[in-house]
Formats: sequence, C-alpha cells, structure tokens
Amino acid sequence: MATGLGEFLRILRGGLEKGEQNSPARGDTQVEEFVRARRRRDHDTSMATPCRLQREPCKTRPVFELCAKGSHGNYMERLPSEIILKILSFLDASSLFNISFVNKRFHDLANSNALWSVLYASEIEKKVWRPQVSMIKEVVSSTIVEEKPAGYWKKLLLKEMAGYKDTLWKTELKHKNPHTGMPTLTEHVLRRLHIQWEITLTNRHGRESVYKQTHTFFEDSSVTVCWSQSFWPFMFTLNSLQLHGIMCPASPAPGDKPRWRSLIRKTALQRTGHWSFFGADRLVKVLQFDKGVIIGLWRGNWRIAFIMINLHFHKLIERSLLGSRFCPYIPADDSAVDPDCSRHGYTLHIVLHNPVRRIMCQRFSPLYTRRVMSQGEFVQLIAIDFANVSEHVPVAKISLPWQAEGLQGEVERCCMMTLTVLDEAQRPFWCVSSTVKMYRRQRVLDLEHVGEQFIVLYEDAEGKVKMTFVLMEEFQHYLLVQLVTMFPAAKVKRHFRGEC
Repeated sequence: MATGLGEFLRILRGGLEKGEQNSPARGDTQVEEFVRARRRRDHDTSMATPCRLQREPCKTRPVFELCAKGSHGNYMERLPSEIILKILSFLDASSLFNISFVNKRFHDLANSNALWSVLYASEIEKKVWRPQVSMIKEVVSSTIVEEKPAGYWKKLLLKEMAGYKDTLWKTELKHKNPHTGMPTLTEHVLRRLHIQWEITLTNRHGRESVYKQTHTFFEDSSVTVCWSQSFWPFMFTLNSLQLHGIMCPASPAPGDKPRWRSLIRKTALQRTGHWSFFGADRLVKVLQFDKGVIIGLWRGNWRIAFIMINLHFHKLIERSLLGSRFCPYIPADDSAVDPDCSRHGYTLHIVLHNPVRRIMCQRFSPLYTRRVMSQGEFVQLIAIDFANVSEHVPVAKISLPWQAEGLQGEVERCCMMTLTVLDEAQRPFWCVSSTVKMYRRQRVLDLEHVGEQFIVLYEDAEGKVKMTFVLMEEFQHYLLVQLVTMFPAAKVKRHFRGEC
C-alpha cells in the first residue's frame, strides 16, 4: 500500500514538472480563460459582491499570519522613546497624568519636563492677565526646562489647575476669627467653591462604593459631615474607608469630566485593633475609628446605618482641594516665631457639639505652661482647676442624635469635641476634631458639688485632654469641673525652634 502511494506521488510530481516546462502559449491560454471567466462573473451582478467578500479574507489571511509569526512582545515596548514622547505631546494634562500609571516606562516618559512645560505655558496663556510673549518663552526655554528637576513643571501645572483661583480664596482665608483663631470665612469659601465630601468603601475583594454626603453641621471651628443612605453594605465585608474632598460644579452637565478628588484620610475597617465600642441605644450601636470617624450599625446585624466624621477648619480647604486621589495634602512648615513665645500665654478654644446643636463653647486665655514629669516630659495647660469653684462651667445634656432610613435616636454621654490651642502669636499649635465618650470616674474628686462624676479622656501622638464632669440631676445638666491639656515638650521645641 505504501509502495503504491509513493509511486502515485512520484507520477504526480513528474506531471507538475512537465506542466511548468510547457510553452508560453499555454500560459496565455490560461490567462485568456481566466479573463473570460472574470468577465462572465462581472456580468452576473448578483454574484459579484459575494465573490469579493469571500475572496478578501483569503488575500489578507496570510498577511496577518505573517505578522503574528514575526511579532514578539508588546509593540509599544519596541517603539523608541522619541516616538512615544511625540504621541504623548498630543494629550491634555488629565490624560497625561493618568497614562503615567501604566508602567514604569510610561511613568518616566509622562513626567518629562519637555511635555509639562508646554502644557504649563498654554495654561498661563488662558489667564485673563497674559504676560508678554517673551516672558513665556523665557519661562519654557529649553535651557531652563532641562535645569529644573523632574516633575517640576508637572507640579506647577497641577497646582495651577487644582488651585481653583487659589489667590482669591487664600486672600479670604487671611482674616482670622479672634475668638477661635481660625479663618473667619471658611464656611463661606467652602460653600462658594461648592466643596463637598464623599466616602469610598472598599470591600475585601477590592470593589469600591462611593457615597455622597447627606447632611453637614457647621461650627465656628469645625464641620460635621453625615452620610445616611438607604443601602449600605455589611460591616464585616469592608476593608477600608477613604474620605475625599471634591469640588462639585454649580450646575453639573451630563458630559462633565470626573471631578478632582483630594484624599483627606484613609481608615482601616478591619475588626481587630482598629475600632472601639462608642455607645448604643435601642436601635443602633456605634463604633469609633481613628478618633474622628464613627459608624452606626443596626442592632442584630452588622449592616451600616450611618457614618459621621468631624473635620477641623485648620487647613480644611487645602486638604479638600490640593491633595490627590491617593495622597493627602501635606502643609508646608510655617516659619517659626520667637522662641520666647513658648513661655508666654497660650489660648485654648473648645467646643462640645453634635450634628444638631452646640453643647458647650469656651475660650481660655492666657494659659501658662508647667512641666509634668510623672509620665515623661510633658507641658501642661490647666484651663479649669477642680479646686477653684469659680472656674466651673455648666454644660447642657451630652448626647449624639442620629437619623437613618426614616428612624432616629440618641446615644447618651457621647458627642463631638473640637479643640484648638493657639500660641501667643495666635498660630495653631494643636488642633483636634474627634468624638469623645464619658466614662464613670473611678477615683472620685473631693468636690463641693454632690453628684455622679464622669471623665472624658482623649489622647493622640500630639497631646492629651482630660475633662471631669459632675452630673447635677436636680438641674438636668452637667458641671465641667476640670479641663487639662498636655502635650510633649518635644512638640513645643519643634514648634518654636527653642526651649519650652
């Protein structure tokens, strides 16, 4: 069988070789036959289009197969850097910023000063006040562009674009409130720029859900932001919470680009070691995260009911605008004042409030420091001494009201605290915005007032706060009999560049 097949193939090969040696006349005959057949097909219009459609893939298939066999790796990796830079030069700032996250090579090329200097020059030309052409050319000349470090022009352009007329609102923030030490027009600027805050919840699988604010409560030196949507995930499915500041357009259009998001804080939501029990009522239980974030959960399950975050006014507009989606805004180090100011008077402004009303607001000035060596080297400010009855301050009922999904309630003996410590030059020395909870005091102070004593403790890396309250049941309010703040002596030295 094999022998017969081999004989057949040899005969076939011989016949083909004889056909190739035929005279050209036979080839001409074949060409003529092909032309006549083609003319007949052209007359048949109904069959012409299908023939072309069927023949085109046959012609192009070998080309693609050849390209596939000859291709190795990514085409972009084989392109010279000069060609990629030419392609990137046609992108706008937003697209160029996003493409820098593709890989390391694109990151290096997309941060080229040559690209961002051109974009910066075009941005400057859009301003109402236009500098002279010679000035623009001098700014973006090749010599100066090469002298600047990598990312210099990118930083200038993003600051120019994300500043949102920062010259105007920075001028408005120069006017300080003599009572709080914070900018007087902070709330006005926040509302004029349409700045809002949104949270991003990330579950264990990396899926993100974004929620817009539903309610805000402004105080003299802080704002409390609340979220109370109808559909929340279960707490045990979440991995982290991110708080971003955004500037919403006054009249949003369907084709608007994604808004710039500035990261303010990122909080881990794992159950172990990241939260503490804060309080409860008949419907919800409240957990505290990172001092300033509280999350209410429905009793009986771990589904979220509401989220509240208290934000201090200190650098709030900068933190809400000038950061990026992944990196928060880092304020510049202010110039130091006279070191002797550390020995002079401080000012302490404290507000206890909730998302509905103010509970207490007090200002203490001047306060003088004293060293405490019992728990390390600390500097202490005593605003209210429990031994001095004339300094005791009455305080209204302390509670945290909430509202979610048409229901409402009130968690007793917890609230928001906004504390600001200013130096003699009225510069912010320590700013705190957090939730606080009252505990029954174990070691009772010897006081003239009779009643159950409660203590409020707050502590972070920058300092400590201790308050003592006495419950006056006959008057249905509390009495603040002690207020002490402490902070490390090293913090004073850093702030004043000298001895405390």
